[in-house]
Amino acid sequence: MAKHNFKVDLKGIIRLLSDNLYSGERVFLRELLQNGVDAIAARKREEQELEGKITVTYRRCEDGADLTFADNGIGLSEEEIHSFLSVIGQSSKRGDEVRGSYIGQFGIGLLSCFLVSGEIEVVTRSVREERGYQWIGKSDGSYAVTALRRKVEAGTQVHIRLAGNKLALFGEQEVVQALEEYGFLLTIPVFFDGEEIKRTVNDNFVPWRQSFCMAEDMLEFGEKIFDEAFFDVVSLNGEGMKGYAFISARQSSASVPGSHRIYLKNMFVTEDGRDIVPKWAFFTRCIIDVDDLTPTASREGFARDDKLIRAKARIEKSIFDYFVSLSQYDTRKLKTLLRIHNIAIKSLVVENEQIFKLFFPFLTFPTNKGYLTGFQIVEASKKVPVRYSVDVDDYRRLGPLLEGTDSLLINGGYIYDAGILGQLPKYYKNVRIEAFDEKAYDMLLADAPEKLAQGLENFLWWAEEALKPLRCQVSLKTFSPPQLQALYVPGEDMLFGEAMEKGSLSGFFEAFDFGEEDCGESSRLYLNGNNSFVKSLALNGGIDRELAGAIAKVLYAQALLAGHYTLDAEKLELMNSGLKKLMEAAVGRNGGF
Repeated sequence: MAKHNFKVDLKGIIRLLSDNLYSGERVFLRELLQNGVDAIAARKREEQELEGKITVTYRRCEDGADLTFADNGIGLSEEEIHSFLSVIGQSSKRGDEVRGSYIGQFGIGLLSCFLVSGEIEVVTRSVREERGYQWIGKSDGSYAVTALRRKVEAGTQVHIRLAGNKLALFGEQEVVQALEEYGFLLTIPVFFDGEEIKRTVNDNFVPWRQSFCMAEDMLEFGEKIFDEAFFDVVSLNGEGMKGYAFISARQSSASVPGSHRIYLKNMFVTEDGRDIVPKWAFFTRCIIDVDDLTPTASREGFARDDKLIRAKARIEKSIFDYFVSLSQYDTRKLKTLLRIHNIAIKSLVVENEQIFKLFFPFLTFPTNKGYLTGFQIVEASKKVPVRYSVDVDDYRRLGPLLEGTDSLLINGGYIYDAGILGQLPKYYKNVRIEAFDEKAYDMLLADAPEKLAQGLENFLWWAEEALKPLRCQVSLKTFSPPQLQALYVPGEDMLFGEAMEKGSLSGFFEAFDFGEEDCGESSRLYLNGNNSFVKSLALNGGIDRELAGAIAKVLYAQALLAGHYTLDAEKLELMNSGLKKLMEAAVGRNGGF
């Protein structure tokens, strides 16, 4: 059986790199920078006293601009040129032990230059040889190697020409900005020599490289990187990791992931921290340099392996330990932090027992007694009944009923609050706290005086007859505040009906016959025996059945409005008909206009 070799379409591969591997064309600058860093690292393994440097030269010419990356690294021999520059996918890093010191692949990285130029020139001399070589590769797949007669320094120079729209994309300023981003943490100096800009692009103060550094210096460092003021900073130190988590001084949201600065061996990799920064820490902005993670093929992210899991766990532990330290030594700062990031911390608390116990005493919740901390709620539960609503509207309906009582009602209708309060008895064994449901209304409503009940017996009968089409029963109770004439409490069938109206399956259920039996408790309208108008109804013997029904309809509608329920067309017509009847009765009683 005959064997044949694959033929490689270089232009097709370049198109593949552009469309599927790299996020943008500017990555060629990172690849050239990385190749220079790796070459210098390889030479320093043999010459430890070497002072490595990378020089990027930018010169305008008649038909564009010439861009040159020069390093004083290990260089390439003629054999290595053929092996590594001209064989796609071959790495210039030989051996597993040596390979672990690098993150780039010279041959693959060099291909990225074809994203912006049709021709690449490489001039190189190995530190092990006296002669240098020139390699010229073209995007059509051809290349040529020439031995140089002139003497060249050991190292490598890569020349490309920027023309047309590439020149517009990569002016001096754009190239310098990209080099500053990619090489911000590099310890090897990177010099930019342009016609307009000449400077070292990575001469940066990095706090963790100092023998001693104040927190103010760290915060200033973070503000420079992220252009944002921060509340505090957490050191992220561990095996193969250095960096900081800066805690935002403004409220943040989990739905808007923040950008980070993630580096691998001092080279910038990504702003996307979703795989390494814990999801619950979305109120942080992190700068992290890791040594042992595995980059993806594009080197714009990390492989999701055990190394990444361990790195994420180290970051999570560092941030958590910071909060533990605040709870022990600086509770004032912790309370301030929780006020800023109340929702963020609550999202963390609801999912983790250890974090729950740490943070709950400092969290704040709205109640009918004002905002209270978790600690105050626990203390209150030892003395008075404590309940929480699971809906904001329920809280608004219940609040007035508790006026003048010692009962504590917590508004648990905001995100995470009900979930946190529901777990409270599990972590605090002596705490009694219950969710407020319809059955709990009976605990807030007292029986009306017997004389008042007798005086309203006929009215209650006629009112219930008027509201019968709405499956609403009418009762007499006394409750606070006295200004409230009536209280509406929905029954199970009412709640089912509202859910069906809001849902998308209401048409589906219309095809079923549920029968005429009750599918749940009816709604109930409680008249307030403490209200002066309700009391007057017992004393007014001139009210007939029809007028009582009209009054009941209006009281029903008012109770719905007071309870923040929605008035649909049917209920609105009910209120209008009741008001019309009352106005007609008033006109008749006064003899007309």
